[in-house]
Amino acid sequence: MKKDLEYYLNLPWSYRIEWNDIDNCFLGSIEELEENMTCGETPEEALTNLKDALKSYILTSFKTGLEIPEPVKLINYKGTITYRTTPEKHYKIAKKASSRGKSINKYIDEILEKDIA
Repeated sequence: MKKDLEYYLNLPWSYRIEWNDIDNCFLGSIEELEENMTCGETPEEALTNLKDALKSYILTSFKTGLEIPEPVKLINYKGTITYRTTPEKHYKIAKKASSRGKSINKYIDEILEKDIA
């Protein structure tokens, strides 16, 4: 597949728009590109500005030969995580899961969902 401008613009970038009290605007950023940030008076304006900045970043990277990092793709993950812990923690997790009528996997998944949502 040819990695041209269209290819990079259509990748699943992680856009983040947040209100910034210091600059008194909505700050837009792309998690995969730390140096790529913009702002706007509305979330929509910040996102539009951010997409324009992404396009400029890609075009500049082409000209200068800078490697463009790509976002992590969902297809690369199967849903299996190997997790090691102490026997004491394993026991506490199993006990807590059992008291809630859940499997250890389901209990850990619910805990993680609260933190990453």
